[in-house]
Amino acid sequence: MEISTCTEKMVQIIANSTLEKSLKKTLKEVGVSGYTLFDVRGDGDSGDQSGHLEGDSNILMMVVVPLKTSQNLMEALNGYLKKGHHLMVFSVDAEVLTPSKFG
Repeated sequence: MEISTCTEKMVQIIANSTLEKSLKKTLKEVGVSGYTLFDVRGDGDSGDQSGHLEGDSNILMMVVVPLKTSQNLMEALNGYLKKGHHLMVFSVDAEVLTPSKFG
């Protein structure tokens, strides 16, 4: 049996939880219809993010979108960096079993 898949982009955004509302608005503005959100902990350039204190917790947002939408999203996220926000953004090709609603 042959399985039909399509290639899209998976964009992962790690940011301080205080940016959650703003990031959700940005996703909507660039045409992202859905996302997955996790509370995450870690250690890196911005220090230990344990999640024990307000402002000391991070979120991970994951979206799967067509290439054009991912480019628009990356451009919008770059605006956060220019304003001095600390984000870690990854974009990778994803083989998707369920095609995007954006066609």
